[in-house]
Amino acid sequence: MTPTPLIPDSDPQWGEAGVVTDLFTLLCQRRGWTDEFLAAIDRADHDPLKDLDTLVAALEETRSTGGVITIAPDFDMDGIASGVLGYAGLKELGFCVNLHIPDYRRGHDLTPDDIAEIHGIFPATTVLLTCDGGVNSHAGVQAARALGWKVFVTDHHQELEPGSCADITVDPCRLDETYSLRGICGAHVLYQVLEAYALAHQPFRLWAVRLLRLFAGLGTVSDVMPVLYENRQLVRDSLSIARLLRVPAPLVIPNQRGSLDPDPDAIETGHATLLQLLAAEPHDPAYVGAFEGFAVLLKAFAQAGKAKSIDDIDEGFYGFYVAPAMNSPRRIGTPLSDCFAVFTAATTQQKLAAAGRVIINNDRRKELVAGYLKELTGGDQPLAPWVYFSAAPMGMYGLLAAHMMHATGHPVVVANRPSSPKDAVSGSARAPGWFDMITALDGREGLEAVGHRQACGVRVSTAALLDDLVRILRDTTQQLMPGPGEAGHPAGDLTLGPAPDCDAPLENVDPLIEMVRRLETLKPFGHDFTEPVFEIVLDAFRVDRIGSEDQHLRLVTPTGMACLWWNAAEEHHERLAGHSQQDGAGPLRFLARLQLNTFRDETRLQAVIQEPLE
Repeated sequence: MTPTPLIPDSDPQWGEAGVVTDLFTLLCQRRGWTDEFLAAIDRADHDPLKDLDTLVAALEETRSTGGVITIAPDFDMDGIASGVLGYAGLKELGFCVNLHIPDYRRGHDLTPDDIAEIHGIFPATTVLLTCDGGVNSHAGVQAARALGWKVFVTDHHQELEPGSCADITVDPCRLDETYSLRGICGAHVLYQVLEAYALAHQPFRLWAVRLLRLFAGLGTVSDVMPVLYENRQLVRDSLSIARLLRVPAPLVIPNQRGSLDPDPDAIETGHATLLQLLAAEPHDPAYVGAFEGFAVLLKAFAQAGKAKSIDDIDEGFYGFYVAPAMNSPRRIGTPLSDCFAVFTAATTQQKLAAAGRVIINNDRRKELVAGYLKELTGGDQPLAPWVYFSAAPMGMYGLLAAHMMHATGHPVVVANRPSSPKDAVSGSARAPGWFDMITALDGREGLEAVGHRQACGVRVSTAALLDDLVRILRDTTQQLMPGPGEAGHPAGDLTLGPAPDCDAPLENVDPLIEMVRRLETLKPFGHDFTEPVFEIVLDAFRVDRIGSEDQHLRLVTPTGMACLWWNAAEEHHERLAGHSQQDGAGPLRFLARLQLNTFRDETRLQAVIQEPLE
């Protein structure tokens, strides 16, 4: 039996008044999503990374001779996921292993101070294993080797000349690497090492090692890696494992309706399906503890009003809730230890307490970001909209740059304000997918970009060169910035509403619901395979304030469709309420994502507004 293609060979089916009834087909055609393209990006096979077999052999020698490995991870979500994955995996495989908690104040590079600290805490170390960092950390690696340690680097950042000085380096972005998908995260690199080790030396542990895809997929989404090829199946597997760790909140709280409401505090994480499966077999306590930590983290988010249903555990949950929370300590200057304690603490209660503190810190981070954004948009910014100066902690620069990049549509750098033209300037840059910050600054004297192509640190040797930085950003943007209708331009993939230029009306939701259902089969969405957005045109609507503090808006059409706009009430309620009551005001247009909401067996279409189109 021949399977039905995702995209029919025929043209879209047009109904009355020229309205497309097969909206999924039209959407795929506009995106260029042919059957061949969709099949190609789902292929997960890949060649091995260079020196993977060499590292596997070295690990086996370390284990068999009683060597002691200390893992040195980075401090962002990918680094945390890498460290937890490596610690849990190596413990399960029978290694003697320690996990070092990094100090984000020293920066991403592994330094001699880091090595001295590791030596003081773990003096029996014989092998240093880095993850999500270390490829260009020459001083730190040399300090470790001077102690007689072997250094094994697993990383995914671009190797720079003269190259890594570690004993063994596994990195898809090595200077001599031919691995086809360079955009795999640090946790994914270390996962491939452990999987290859299990295949070669402990195949009976392969199932246990493959469950660690949970953390590799989390790192993939949080580090904004392209959701293509092997990354797609990795993220799918990660989410499937995450759902096996969710325990629904029992119905124990009486409400005014005479029924019961769920109580997240009553969640028993030990009832999670995966934890029960692991309890039926012998496993290392640190290995089981890592998965228990994720179950506890899900409980903590449920207590905070997030992840209320199993459908909430998707790539968006990773990217918009877990990763920002785990990245919050370096943003606001709180200890990083809680982020690791969620997965490594001795008891369930200690894990839950650490997770609660992480979420509280993230709420504080949101408050601080709002204040610093006002500084950027309302203060003295002589180099705006390309370079902004901020008094925020340096760990917050990247987050602020991301906000300003989305607001302006072009690359943005946020940096410290220099006091004289001779001062060095350090900051963070964020750029849209069509702008390669690393290439743009490559070879420019006094200017340096280190990190990822759209998310990196920027260093300017003297403030006098800031004008050159602005010129490069402006001129390169003028050459590369997509025009209307091209990738990256804020226009919807389809336009929905009553206007003559709309592809379909909002009154008949059945074709829209069918389109969204078919789109859900294409998940996961993410970097380089983005979720479609729709231009919503409203000419009549009711405006409600919703939320515990009336902070959100809900725009309801005459047919009952809800358009939700999170945290927009303070800025937009008065204007929209006046617009909805004003005759002849004309339609409003928004960019939105469509989703289905099922309640009591009834499925409804709703839109989540991303931004207004003035």
